[in-house]
Amino acid sequence: MTFQSPAPNTQTIRCSAVAKTEISDVNRVVILLPDEAGSGAGQMLADLLLSANEVIPGARYDVSILRLSDFNHLSLGRQQRSICIFLGDIRARWRVKDSDRAALQTLLHRCRQPILVGGAVFLLRDAGMFDGHVLAVHSNFAAAAEEEALKSAAAGTQYHLTDSVHSAVSPLATPRLLLDLIGREHGEFMADALGEYIGLDAGDTRFQSKATLDILQKAGGDNLIEKSLHLMQQHIEEPISICELARQQGVSTRKLQRRFRDRTGGGPQTAYRMLRIERAHQLLTHTSMNVYEIVAATGFGTRSNLSRWFHKQLGVSPQAVRRNAYCEAGQASSGHAMAG
Repeated sequence: MTFQSPAPNTQTIRCSAVAKTEISDVNRVVILLPDEAGSGAGQMLADLLLSANEVIPGARYDVSILRLSDFNHLSLGRQQRSICIFLGDIRARWRVKDSDRAALQTLLHRCRQPILVGGAVFLLRDAGMFDGHVLAVHSNFAAAAEEEALKSAAAGTQYHLTDSVHSAVSPLATPRLLLDLIGREHGEFMADALGEYIGLDAGDTRFQSKATLDILQKAGGDNLIEKSLHLMQQHIEEPISICELARQQGVSTRKLQRRFRDRTGGGPQTAYRMLRIERAHQLLTHTSMNVYEIVAATGFGTRSNLSRWFHKQLGVSPQAVRRNAYCEAGQASSGHAMAG
């Protein structure tokens, strides 16, 4: 992911994996902010979409965070292919300056899908769009919306999806709206898994693993495979045998192996190993544990065994992963020091 500043008070977020794909394969999303919004506004939504790129096969979201006034610096053709999220808040209506009115009208009329959040619902009136759109309106704005002839969804509606204009009552309701849209494109199972992966859902964290999501995607959400992966996650440090894995689920070892091969193209032992490799990679990257401690924490038994499987599956050594993590951490520290 890279960060650039095409204009003052503007932050454009890119995912490097997306940049290499064809334009027709990319879902471009522009998060538009009022001038008074803080510099971090919109980051939560950007993180959600960029996480979708990481964990959902075929997801390609290219995300930009801009001020409405920055639209004058952009290509109209690009925005016609974009989902435009107008990110208002719940404290004040979004009031448009005269100098930005033409840009607003262009975006609302020509972008692929406008999404109005919080006080941004009043932008329809400012753009002269009065064709009866039903909107999710926060209670703070209900009276004003009625006075201005905006049609509100039923009380208690957190977000509302239509063919022409989507809406959410607040920035905190918007992730649910985006997950709904992602579910329509990539399947409800993957949207639910993404919600758990980013911590949107409380409780069980069995899907907070990219390797798990990749396997489940291949398996089509198979219940036996899902339960098997959950048990594997619980026994990373001291792996259990595939026979025991099958016994705990009341199936034969042969049935479990056949189900994995038929649905994922590999056996349960292969899936188990990938989960342990992923955990070892996380520990190498985000902790100061030495390699021997990581070997013990991931059930590989010996350092040479861990190294052998790292080379086979990832093409690198555990030591190279650790050096790269330290290098990136040092560069980040130097950047913060220079900024200070």
